[in-house]
Amino acid sequence: MSAMIEFIKSLLRLPKGWVIWVGILFSVNLAGVFFLPRVEAIVVLVGLMLGGLFQTAIFSSKGFVRLLGLGHIFWIPMVAWLLTRFDIAAPQGSFETWMTAVVVFDSLSLLIDIADVARYWLGDRKPQV
Repeated sequence: MSAMIEFIKSLLRLPKGWVIWVGILFSVNLAGVFFLPRVEAIVVLVGLMLGGLFQTAIFSSKGFVRLLGLGHIFWIPMVAWLLTRFDIAAPQGSFETWMTAVVVFDSLSLLIDIADVARYWLGDRKPQV
């Protein structure tokens, strides 16, 4: 639990723009609670929790480094699966808006994560905060 608290404190020490980005990203995914018990909401919330646990584990062993982007690896199959759900689940209204937001924001995050992890593997291993 203390590692998670330290991880969150480190997140809050990022530049303001990144703190806002992380807040929006977290909020969009967490908004799935309003659509429970829909399977799409369950999958997104589980992906959010798994990512947070994985990122906390990385943070505990490596610190606040670019490798933290690996924590969103669960979002790759999740986003792909959500895209198939637009035809199957036929979302409407706020549920459709939420699903679209998750796909858009998580996809953007994955692009950032890919760049960050690549930079880490290429040698940029200095802590970000």
